[in-house]
This record gives sequence, C-alpha cells and structure tokens, in this order.
Amino acid sequence: MRILLAPDSFKEAASAEAIAQAMARGVMYGNPQAECRLLPLSDGGEGLTQALVHATGGTLRDVETVDAIGRPITAQYGFLGNNHASCNLHTAVVELASASGLERVSPADRNALTASTFGTGLLIRAAIDAGADRIVLGLGGSATTDGGTGLARALGFRFLDSAGHDIPLGGGVLADLERIDDSEVPDFVKNVPIVLACDVTNPLTGSEGAAHVFAPQKGATTTQVERLDRGLANLAHAIMQYSGRDIEHTPGSGAAGGTGGGMLGLFNASIRPGIELVLDLAHGRESCAWADVVITGEGSIDSQTPYGKAPSGIAKLAQSQGTPTIAIGGTVTRDSRTIEALNKAGIVATFGIAPGPADLATLIAGTERNVEITCAAIASTLRITAATSPCESA
Repeated sequence: MRILLAPDSFKEAASAEAIAQAMARGVMYGNPQAECRLLPLSDGGEGLTQALVHATGGTLRDVETVDAIGRPITAQYGFLGNNHASCNLHTAVVELASASGLERVSPADRNALTASTFGTGLLIRAAIDAGADRIVLGLGGSATTDGGTGLARALGFRFLDSAGHDIPLGGGVLADLERIDDSEVPDFVKNVPIVLACDVTNPLTGSEGAAHVFAPQKGATTTQVERLDRGLANLAHAIMQYSGRDIEHTPGSGAAGGTGGGMLGLFNASIRPGIELVLDLAHGRESCAWADVVITGEGSIDSQTPYGKAPSGIAKLAQSQGTPTIAIGGTVTRDSRTIEALNKAGIVATFGIAPGPADLATLIAGTERNVEITCAAIASTLRITAATSPCESA
C-alpha cells in the first residue's frame, strides 16, 4: 500500500516535518509493508519555508534580524531547489512568522501598537542581495498590525507625517501617515515579483478586517483595535495617493495584520491561496496520483479546516486523482455540518490523536508520540481492510 503523509504543522506542538516523520514511524509499525512518501505542508503560515525547501531540494539560510518588538534574533529563509516548476527563476521563500511571528513574542511582551514587520523586510532584503529574482512570502502567524510598513521600511520606503518626519514603527501611528516616499528604494526591489501565500480572504479594514479580526489575538484592547483600524484605513488612503491602487477591500489584504494590503499596494506583488501554491511547487498532484491513500492533519480539525487550510487543500487535490484522504488532529470537531464539509472536500474520516483526558501541556508534549500511535492504528486498519476486501481475495 502506498501512503502519502502530508500534514501541516500542529501549532505550538510540532512542525509539519516532525509530524510527517511521526506519521511515517506509526505507519511502519502498523504496516511494515507500506510504502510511504512524505510531503510536509503549509498554507502560508509557519512551516512554509521548510515545506517548500524540503519538497524542492532547496537550501536554508540563516540571517541576523529582529523580531516584532525589535529584539535581535536569527531567522531563516530558503531558496527553492531545481526540483520545482520555475527553475528558470532563483526563488526565495520567506515566511513572515519566522521573524515577525506571534510565537516569537511571549504574551507578556506583546505590544499590538508598536509590533512591526521590519525584521521580515530584513529577511527579504537578504534574499534579494543573495540573488533572488522572485520572492514567495508566506502571510500567517504574525504578531503585527502595521500593514507591512515595517517590512517596506527595511527595503527603503519612508512613511512621513505632515511635517515630513518619519513616523515610528508599528500600526499604532499609521493614522499620522501623510505621505509615502520611495526615493531610496532601488528599482530592482520595487520590481522583483513577490507572490503572497495566504490562507485568509479578509479585507484590510472594517468588521472583518485585519484589526478587528486578528489584532485581539496579538494583545490589542478594544480601544487599540479601533485605533489600528483607523490607521490601516489611512494607510490605504496614502497608498491610493502613492500608487493609485485601491487595496482597502481586496480579499486577502487583511492578512498578517494588513501586510497583504501593504505588499499589494507598494510592490510588484500578487496573492495566491497558500496551500495551492505549496502543492503546485511541491508536485502535489503527482504525489496524490501515486498514493492509494493520503493521511493529512493539523492541530485542530474544525469548521475552518475545509476552507483554505492545508488538510482540505491536499484532500481536494487527492480527490481529483481518485485518492481518499484521512485527517488526524489534536482536536477534532464532529458536528454534522463540519463532517459534511470535510467529506465534500475529500476527507473520508477524521481521528483525534488525544489518548484520553489530560491537561493541554501534557497533550502538546506528547503530540509526536500520539501521532505515531494514531497512524499505527490507521495503517493496521487499512492493511486488514485491504487483505479482506473482495478484490484482494478474488
């Protein structure tokens, strides 16, 4: 039996690569004759760089940069290898979460008004200086609501107030923005193609926008949410004056604290669903056609999973190749509406990995072992089913 192991990361517990390896150990225990292929995934957030570098035989690079609150850190970006569809381009992969991610900053240190994407801009600049002529930027997991202005500032843009002074970093001061100056931005930086990998369709502003939906997760109070939303609206106005681009209501412009909108308004950027991009570059269609069954997973299999998340993305692709998909998760929602949506996406069965009642810290610590045990049981069941099916016994 050929089994494709294609999970996303289990957030705050294990990377997609680690989960895929744990799946493989479990499958081999449950069915030593099974043939496994590992395809760690990302929908644009944490793990995008690792997933694409793994899939294409690329390389990782370390860069000295800063986190969302300005502390020095070392973060990574990657270059795709020759095993991808755009081998004529030197493509770098940067995930915003690597430098400017929420998991980089403890809850006590988070500051929704001053958090900045500047460190991600330093990663992109390092990639361009190293020869990148295309950037894939994963939008997800950010600690920021600055509309991507910190990132743009690291690449040479200036954001000026009415007196012509640079406004401070962070989304809390965007309401003071009067004018955008690109006189210090090299043309090759302005023109390099940037593909934004995104798993949300939220607009920049309003009740479904970056501030109202995502900023509370980053420590923003109700008053701060309103301030950030006003700032992003003013940024949209300034971008309209600068480039003539109306980014305020564009789907995906609210991703990563409005970084999606800032990139679309200031750079040669386009946006794509993250999981579609990953599956294209990682030859997902061929892998699904090869497999007899796909096992995928993420931290929580819930009502959001069927809509742009990695498990539904791989399941839909597998379904188009006639291959069924099984999903596992740290938690699994089993209301009828969610089950129906998962089935429609091609996920034929779901399994929770929790072995029984336990506190969250214990469950997180045991994630990889619990993945192994669950996949061993799945593989054993698939082996028994195949051995006793009419076509096998005929």
